Amino acid sequence: MVIAIINTTQSTQGAIPIMKTLAKSALGVAVAAAVAATSVQASEAVTMDPSLTFTYKNYYFDSDIKSDGGDNAHDWSHGLIADFDSGYVNDLIGVVVTAGYAGPLDIDPYADGTGATNVARGDDNKGDAISGFQQAYLKAKHTFSGVDLAGTVGVKKRSTETYSDSGSRVLAASSTGYDLMAGFEGANLYFTEITGVSGRDESTLNKSVDEELKIVGANYSYEGLGLAAEYGKRDKEAKQTFLKAEYGFELDDVSSVDLDVRYGKTKSDAPNSDEKAKYYNLNATYNYGNAYVGLGYNKTKDGDYDAEYGFGSHHTKFNSSLDLWEKYAKEGEKAYVVSGGYNFADQGLEGLSWDVWYAKGDDADNVENFKRREYGSYVSYAFDGQLEGLSVAWLYTNYRASGNDVGAATVPTDLYDEDVNRLYLTYSVAAF
Repeated sequence: MVIAIINTTQSTQGAIPIMKTLAKSALGVAVAAAVAATSVQASEAVTMDPSLTFTYKNYYFDSDIKSDGGDNAHDWSHGLIADFDSGYVNDLIGVVVTAGYAGPLDIDPYADGTGATNVARGDDNKGDAISGFQQAYLKAKHTFSGVDLAGTVGVKKRSTETYSDSGSRVLAASSTGYDLMAGFEGANLYFTEITGVSGRDESTLNKSVDEELKIVGANYSYEGLGLAAEYGKRDKEAKQTFLKAEYGFELDDVSSVDLDVRYGKTKSDAPNSDEKAKYYNLNATYNYGNAYVGLGYNKTKDGDYDAEYGFGSHHTKFNSSLDLWEKYAKEGEKAYVVSGGYNFADQGLEGLSWDVWYAKGDDADNVENFKRREYGSYVSYAFDGQLEGLSVAWLYTNYRASGNDVGAATVPTDLYDEDVNRLYLTYSVAAF
């Protein structure tokens, strides 16, 4: 829906306080320029294409621990999320706001009280409802002499090569900061600064952090070739470097091959700390029609790879094909994954897809009798017709791992046996 407004006033007194506030951020200049450009067109038509979408989610997570005597837990929660996007006013500036509620239907935690994962953990360990804003940010864009410029400022769900706010629960995690981007003929540059984070199980809009995270990156694509590089640093916490090269080519009208190699390096930035690690990840995928089969290999060296930047698991991204149920990134570990999938569109079921994988890790340093493996399956179906907007999915993971720290009887926390079933029901309706 496109809305056209004839603006007959040129008064800007009410906008002065807002302009001063925005000017304090690095994006303020870009936003101010966009507002000024819109003001120049005050006597002309103002165009925008807003949207409002309501999404209902109903998630059931069941975990069955097989090791250490066994323990079961499940989390059945649901939620309602409203997403408003103004579009770009006169193709220049806009706003995005997301608000949501998540509440427990039936929570049965582990013996230690943990297990409420879609909602906040309550005093009775059964889970408390949460609600609030997950996103509230301004966005602006402009093209100048063939260069595409864009930026955002505020609270949003962010994702880069080395950082990601988790979106795997009913409500998504988010971060506060700003993002600047510039693109020209297949090449893109970007900069992000994060000054606060909010977890996926919190009601708060933002929690400020002592040390900001700064990320700078670039990527380039040309005729099947793709290159990416990113560097992130959070003082007194950690810094990460990520490189990726990928190439895809067609074999014939129905088949193609995708290849990529990735490299990651992390180092603690804490005083008097020498913790560091790096990984090498190689991947190959063969595509035939609506089917694919892939092979991935990951080698971790110099230490256990910690990709969290000190924020925790709600704001982490291990950018490897071996980022599965667990991260196969222990020091010295060699890990392999074989995957495959099929989209049933040519069988008359366009919305149905099925992905499977099997992974194995061994040779980790500092762990005696180490071994682990997992196999998993993810089936999803998106309805069409009168049920368009409704989708269901089922994730199953069978994870088995064993070993103990060298010279000790302690078992690393990521080595255990578990069966996981997760059911997802999502229904979205566009109000306009």
